[in-house]
Amino acid sequence: MRIKNDEKLQALLAASEARAHGDRAVGQRHAWEVRQLSGKKTSPLVVSAAGLKEKVRILGMDTALRKTGWGIIDVVGKRWVPVDCGVIVNPPKCSITDCMRHLNNAIKGLLERYCPDAATIEGGFYCKNARTAIVLGTARGAVLGVLAEAQLPVYEYAPRTVKQVVSGRGDSTKEQVALMVSKLLKIQVDNLANDSTDALALAICHAAALMNPAVELEKPL
Repeated sequence: MRIKNDEKLQALLAASEARAHGDRAVGQRHAWEVRQLSGKKTSPLVVSAAGLKEKVRILGMDTALRKTGWGIIDVVGKRWVPVDCGVIVNPPKCSITDCMRHLNNAIKGLLERYCPDAATIEGGFYCKNARTAIVLGTARGAVLGVLAEAQLPVYEYAPRTVKQVVSGRGDSTKEQVALMVSKLLKIQVDNLANDSTDALALAICHAAALMNPAVELEKPL
């Protein structure tokens, strides 16, 4: 995916960063490479002597039956540190039950490997086609079932809210959201699928809600 870096988006970037981080400038660039699920498990989150977590790990999930995007960031103080992202892909010929089984197992693997503190999903979607709504609802139910079983708090944000928080406009395109994700997290998104950048945007939205009183923090589902 190639992102066009136009002047309007640069203006949105300054406003979005100021809104999300307060008056603080964005932190130092992080070296980050998107990778597949491999390697060692991440260590559990550190808890200070006062009982407050020194960082919060957020899993964003852009749910769909065939392609579910996921993105993980850490909130460390006022910094957002990208951890990993990817897409859970189900082949077109897979039955719905096989897709749900694969989605279920893949999410369990993500939870075991990355130990997130909270998850965010997209809510408030509207479908004109009843079959599409059923398919999306099926994927959403499969994801929520795994997260509920893991007793992970799940937060829901409407697509317009995510776009507003990340880019400053509720009607931003996927390409515009992806550009803002790349700027806010200091990563390259040219080779990332929209599913992944949308999931990272969901995680950023919840991170902004945790850090900034101006962003309304949703109640967990």
